[in-house]
Amino acid sequence: MTADASVPTTGAHASLVGLGARVHLFIRPGRAEAFTVLFRDVLRCTVLERDFGLEHPVLLVRFDDGSSFSVEVTDLAPAADDGLRIDDGRAFRGAWIEFRARDVDVLLARLRAAGVPEFRHPGSGHAYFAAPGGQVFRLLDVGYAGP
Repeated sequence: MTADASVPTTGAHASLVGLGARVHLFIRPGRAEAFTVLFRDVLRCTVLERDFGLEHPVLLVRFDDGSSFSVEVTDLAPAADDGLRIDDGRAFRGAWIEFRARDVDVLLARLRAAGVPEFRHPGSGHAYFAAPGGQVFRLLDVGYAGP
């Protein structure tokens, strides 16, 4: 990829400076209830449904610090396997999400007790989980400052 000569190059300090406060995921309709249960009941987040005139409501998952992510329920979402057999080789190859938490050990125990599929990535010491629909996530302590 090369730079387009018609694009202004002034502003030497113009660059990306960080991540936005929003993540938007996609899941199939058959996974919406299990996804809601995972985030509402197991991880104890606020989960709201928002009607934007789509075939299905959009789920909004809110955290205590005011951040959130949205989940569009659509047949166009990638089809995941049964979600029961997950490992690094079969993990959904979309974006992986990190959630910050205070009581990570408590939440890890809840995830495991709820039977949420768990796997390890060879390049990390963290446990990874797969939400219904295949989204991969891990939990980090709010004070974690690693790579």
